[in-house]
Parts: sequence; C-alpha cells; structure tokens
Amino acid sequence: MTQIEVNNISFTYPKYEESDPVEIFKNVTLSIPYGVTGLVGQNGVGKSTFMLLCGGLLLPQSGDIYINGINSRDVYSDELTRRELVSFIYQNMEFETEENISALLKEVYNNGFLAGKNVSENIIDEVIDVCELEKILDRKTQEISKGELQRTIVAFSILYGTQIIMMDEPVFACEDYIKNKMFDYLIGYSKKYNISILYSAHELELTEKYSEYVIFFYKKSNPIIGKTSELFGKKNIEEVFDAPYSVLKKREQFYREGLLL
Repeated sequence: MTQIEVNNISFTYPKYEESDPVEIFKNVTLSIPYGVTGLVGQNGVGKSTFMLLCGGLLLPQSGDIYINGINSRDVYSDELTRRELVSFIYQNMEFETEENISALLKEVYNNGFLAGKNVSENIIDEVIDVCELEKILDRKTQEISKGELQRTIVAFSILYGTQIIMMDEPVFACEDYIKNKMFDYLIGYSKKYNISILYSAHELELTEKYSEYVIFFYKKSNPIIGKTSELFGKKNIEEVFDAPYSVLKKREQFYREGLLL
C-alpha cells in the first residue's frame, strides 16, 4: 500500500543574491509504501529537499505530492493537519528549553498522537531506556552533548507518534551501538503502530540493515525506489556515489573515526 505519491514533480531553488537558480528535481514520479525507507545518495543531490517536499514543508513548482491521500499543497497551508501527518527531525537541530528532558518527554507524549494507539503504559520509560536518556533526565537541552541531544530528539519523535516520521541524519553523532539499538527499536515501532519512517543516514551499513525500502538519488538522473533486499548491491551503490565500493567503505570508516576524535 502506498503512503506517499510523488506525481511528476519539479522543484528548483530560486535565484538568491548572486547565486543562480538550482534545479533539484525535474519530472520525478515515485510511490513510497508504508514502512521504513532509507534515502541514499551523495551530498547535494536533494535528499533533505525531498523529505521537506514529502512532508509538506516545501511545495513543488509543478506536479503533486499526496501524503495519505492529502495533497501536500493543502498540508502546507494547514499546520494542524501537517502536525498529525508528519514530524521532521532536521540535521543539526539545536534549541534551548526551560524544562528538563524528563518533563519534555511527558509533554511531547501528552500532546502527541501516540496515546490513541493502544501503547504500553510504560512507553515513556521504554523510550528512555532505548535512547539511553536516564543520566540526562534532569538536564535541559542546552546542557547536553550533541549525541545526547540527537537521542533526545529521536525519543521526542517516537513519543509524538505522527503517521510519518522524517529524519535527516538523526544519529550521526551517536556511537555505533546506540545507532543500532535505536534503529532496531524503530523497525519494531513502525510495524507495531503502523507508523512510517523516512530517513537519511551517512552509514551505508545502517541503511541496508534497517530499511525495508531504499530511494537512490543520482546527480544526473531521477531517483528510483525499490526493496532494499533487491536494490542494495555493490554495483548500484557505486553508480549512486560514482565511486568504487572499497573507497566508499574507507570513507565511512574515516567519518566514524573523525567523530570520535
């Protein structure tokens, strides 16, 4: 069953000061099913823009996007509908709060949409455990590390419970074991509560392991979608990144090591 329909859309960022207009998509058509979908591609090919378009936060210049049957143009102008349909985790989110993490988790859950889905009465404690937030519950968002903030924001998105969660590099500052722990939980969460997840992640192994579907973004052609088990292969990855697979694996290793420095 399809959850997001992308029908012949085109999108160009307009001219800004001295820069020329930048065409990102032209005549793109995709059907995104329910479930967990990973977005794969080089930097600058439109992964973040695509999620913003599919979440009704940007509008295509032509074509239409339907989110659970609702045109994104209607979602864009109706914040209440958008808030129930889609939540978005931006890359490098930072914000300051007056309340501590413990209070915020309860507030997000009480004002979200998960409560009506027959969830466990211990769901907040469950999420605290999965995201390993026990040691920071009495602190504010501006008082925690980058990795701790990312784990907190993922916890917020889980407890808020929109029909679709979009995540742009949500765990890049986290240690490998916690990335796997959270994504393993998210897979089960998606199935249990019929909540779809679209995300981009730097690590190819993470995407291959935790995506039911993948969308490949190319520099010189339109994106394609397919089952991860069928599409995620060495040859296809090399075409997406225009680089040998061995080089891509070394690049990932350097990236992870750099984060630990």
